Amino acid sequence: MRSLQRTTVALENQDGQLRVRRSVLASLLAGAGAVVAGLWAWRPRAADGRGYREVARWKIPGGEGRFIAVGPAPSAEELLAVGGRLREEFGRLEHGIVMIFDDPEAAREVRRGSRNIGEERFEAALRHQRAMYVKQTARGEESLVLYAESPTARETVRYTTDRGRREP
Repeated sequence: MRSLQRTTVALENQDGQLRVRRSVLASLLAGAGAVVAGLWAWRPRAADGRGYREVARWKIPGGEGRFIAVGPAPSAEELLAVGGRLREEFGRLEHGIVMIFDDPEAAREVRRGSRNIGEERFEAALRHQRAMYVKQTARGEESLVLYAESPTARETVRYTTDRGRREP
């Protein structure tokens, strides 16, 4: 009983309030800061056009297609940078389709399709699509479609193949 009383008294000050040492508090804050810094360093980056993660790939005649994920809530500038990077990568191919999502799990769900996962889950996953890159040389089409919060409202940016510049 005396040892319990001593332990309690050792943790309290004269007013009976809990006393926390500065070194313990500093250690906790430093640990929390290290965790936040680690998560911040790990976050996906899309600003340079290279900060995306490929979730799945499929072959289409004369080209290929991809489901990729970028950082959460990417800006239009970041998506344009990703589109520019994809344009370089697809330069040698006739056809290419890339669906760009802000969530890897949503990209996997869309790849599985509505038959496997159900229409409602498929639609919910599709709402995470942020852009679509399409290249079809036969039609002379190369475009990057940027989606807003819902895929119904969108802004289209087309790349002209003859001049190599963007036209809104």
